[in-house]
Amino acid sequence: MADDLRNAPDYIDDPKEKAMTAKARPGAAPADDDDEDFEALLNAHLPSGGGKQSSGELFDAVVVGLLDDAVLVDFGGKAESTLSMNEFAGPKGVPTVKAGDQVRVMLLGYDDEGNAILSHRKARIEEAKGALSEAAERRLPVRGRITRVVKGGVIVDCGMDCFMPASQVDTMRVENLDSLVGQEIEAYVLEYDESRGRALVSRRQLLQERRESQRAGFLTELKPGQKVKGTVRDVLDFGVFVNIGPVEALLPRSEWSYERGVSPADQIQPGQEIEAKILDVNADTGKVTLSRKRLNVDPWLHVEENYPVGANVSGTVARVEDYGAFVNLEEGLTGLLHARDFSWETEQVSTKEKFREGDQVTCQVLEIDQQNRRLSLSLKHLSRDPWTDVEARYPAGSRQKGIVSRITDFGAFVKFDGYTEGLLHIGDLAWGKRPNHPSEYLDEGQEIEVRVLELDRDRRRISLGLKQLQQSPLDAFMEAHPVGSVFTAKVTRLAPFGAFVQVAENLDGLVHVSELDEERVDSPERVVRVDDEIPVKVLSVDADRGRISLSRRQAIRQMEQENIKAYMKQAEQESAAAGGAFGDLLKQAMDKKKKKK
Repeated sequence: MADDLRNAPDYIDDPKEKAMTAKARPGAAPADDDDEDFEALLNAHLPSGGGKQSSGELFDAVVVGLLDDAVLVDFGGKAESTLSMNEFAGPKGVPTVKAGDQVRVMLLGYDDEGNAILSHRKARIEEAKGALSEAAERRLPVRGRITRVVKGGVIVDCGMDCFMPASQVDTMRVENLDSLVGQEIEAYVLEYDESRGRALVSRRQLLQERRESQRAGFLTELKPGQKVKGTVRDVLDFGVFVNIGPVEALLPRSEWSYERGVSPADQIQPGQEIEAKILDVNADTGKVTLSRKRLNVDPWLHVEENYPVGANVSGTVARVEDYGAFVNLEEGLTGLLHARDFSWETEQVSTKEKFREGDQVTCQVLEIDQQNRRLSLSLKHLSRDPWTDVEARYPAGSRQKGIVSRITDFGAFVKFDGYTEGLLHIGDLAWGKRPNHPSEYLDEGQEIEVRVLELDRDRRRISLGLKQLQQSPLDAFMEAHPVGSVFTAKVTRLAPFGAFVQVAENLDGLVHVSELDEERVDSPERVVRVDDEIPVKVLSVDADRGRISLSRRQAIRQMEQENIKAYMKQAEQESAAAGGAFGDLLKQAMDKKKKKK
């Protein structure tokens, strides 16, 4: 502070004052015309006193009238004199006196014509000297008016011009000092140099001292649970600072609302009034903790009673996301209206196209998770669920027409109406070899006929088939070739375990290596080759797995037996025609052959 006082002239912006101050300093270098200091400014209007004994006397005078550049005063005995209007200039040049006001003046002397030379400013300075000296010694506040802004601070008129650094103007930094010009304030005199006519003052220390005094008494009156009102000083990420009288309290972000994820910065700004409840008061540290949410009961405690599942509720859209809209039902209670619950229609609508923040919406409570504080809402459940009678409209096994709405790698979705669609799996597109992609058979927007294979109303799924509109190659084969039948088939490929033969279009059967020949076969290539036409017998058909087991060995044996039977029948017929002798001989020969086997 001593440096501030010593360097006070640096803050004076009047060039004449700086010049006069430089001349008045012992040992000071000659100054330019623009270099005057604070002391010179105070002495600028002090002419020589004329040597009369009454010079320097202080007395009261009455303002008689205001002239263009002077103030006319009566100082007793009908004696009148004029003072420069500059001595009474207030903020923006407006005079601080009017006719009839009493002002303090100092007699400086007389002119050659005997007219009194007076100074209101010198009188105020003279009276201020004693007041400033006493205020500095006894740490008493003085009153003054901020008259102008200078480098590093402001000038305060306390009878004489005093310097107040910018850091001492207020408890918080004031960015725009010009906004203070014209204000009357109280301040402490930190230092006073009577010999040089300088004073250094601080409003900040006075405010801090008064605030601390008020805080001590105010803190004793605050009790946990008490409701208070205050003014928001600052809003930060972790909470809100609130001025409650002389006390600054913290309202943590977690105590702002029962609603999770709510930021106080979205709902309040510095300068606004707020009501809160006191959570804790620490008289030793002076810290006060507040809660806004505890002004009310936590709505989640009674959410199942006030908002039961199935109830229709109304609220305000608080936030819109791609996946849904958050609907505020009351302070601290918000539910999610998911995009899939907007409508029963299969084609979803964009959330941001359907809702905007502030929209009023009525929906139905779908699910409550009190432990995790989650509430699911639905708009579509306000209307009838079209899946209620889906089994009657699209029964399993029925043929239905629909539009291919989407094609994926695993299949295609077929839409029957605006609310119902089924899945046509890639494996149910065609019999035989599975296609690489559904687009080989279908196009989006194409109208097709399908068969309903399976319907699950609870899971809201319908399985469809395209190939099932036609009889499967396996079914056709089973009708044409029952188990035990023998026919001829072409070998399509060979494997270590047997040979595959084509039994119908897009349908193969397997002749196991053990069924290729009567003799043991190590490799199928020793018996058959690709494209060979071979006789086969149907051993079994696994319809579920689509497998056909065949036997070349049994087919050949059966064919041999049938040939023998045919030959014997023909021989019997010929024997009968010849008298039966030859037939009997042949029969006897065949019986002997069977016995040898």
